[in-house]
Amino acid sequence: MDVYLFRLSLKEREAPDLFSFDAPAAGMDREAWLRHVFGTQRHFRHYGSDFIYRPEQSTAPPRSTLIFGWFGRVKRMAERTPPEEGFLPTEHGGWQAIFVALDPVSHDNGQKLAIEYDSEIGRPGAILSSFVRDLNSDGESPYSLNAFPILSAGSFWDFAHSHRNEIITLSFDVAVPNMFNGVSDFEEELRALQKNENVAEVDTTLKSDGVLKHDSERIRDIVNYVDRGAGKLSAEALDGAIYKSSEHEVHVSVEMEHHSNNIDRFWRDISDWIDKVFL
Repeated sequence: MDVYLFRLSLKEREAPDLFSFDAPAAGMDREAWLRHVFGTQRHFRHYGSDFIYRPEQSTAPPRSTLIFGWFGRVKRMAERTPPEEGFLPTEHGGWQAIFVALDPVSHDNGQKLAIEYDSEIGRPGAILSSFVRDLNSDGESPYSLNAFPILSAGSFWDFAHSHRNEIITLSFDVAVPNMFNGVSDFEEELRALQKNENVAEVDTTLKSDGVLKHDSERIRDIVNYVDRGAGKLSAEALDGAIYKSSEHEVHVSVEMEHHSNNIDRFWRDISDWIDKVFL
């Protein structure tokens, strides 16, 4: 089973004048709010199809600090009626689901989300984006949510090195920090934008009339921040080659019984899966 890893970033919203956020979410800290959101069933739309998030409610999953759930949808399959009914065209609807696990705790490797990949259902990142977009449309929520993939460390530097370190543009889209304890100037600038200007996300492009000094401390801070799952990054080299962080998302392959075959065996085997993904 292949799973892709993401980092969740939460920004506290400012309540509109004369209004307060709706209970029960009002007054929750980030961890409690994530437990509330991922502990509640939610319908949303993804590429024109109806999807549902459903929390796992059994007592089988280990490690109570984690949250487990499922993204699912109905798949329609063309069939025929039995011969005595004339082999007439008909449709059959069956549910498909992918597994979701979340560590909601705020620490340097926390607020990490793992989503199973199944080509029949869709790309985990795209499904998560639709879920987050629907969640953020709720104006009564005390937090807005960003979700970015965790990246293979060093992928940008490998790209730069293979293209003679001649980078002419660097674009990044990053969420304001809330889970990292980093003290880089870049993170401090983001925190100031969040606090003083109510900024949730920064999207910008750096260009040069020659070659960027991409190995500066500031750009290293940006790249390292994105690698940890707090944004996305793209770059262009002088020879026209393009780097896209979306092509370097971390995924983990785990050999275990699939939940669609034997759910009891799946829960028995999942401890190894959890240790590989979350530790």
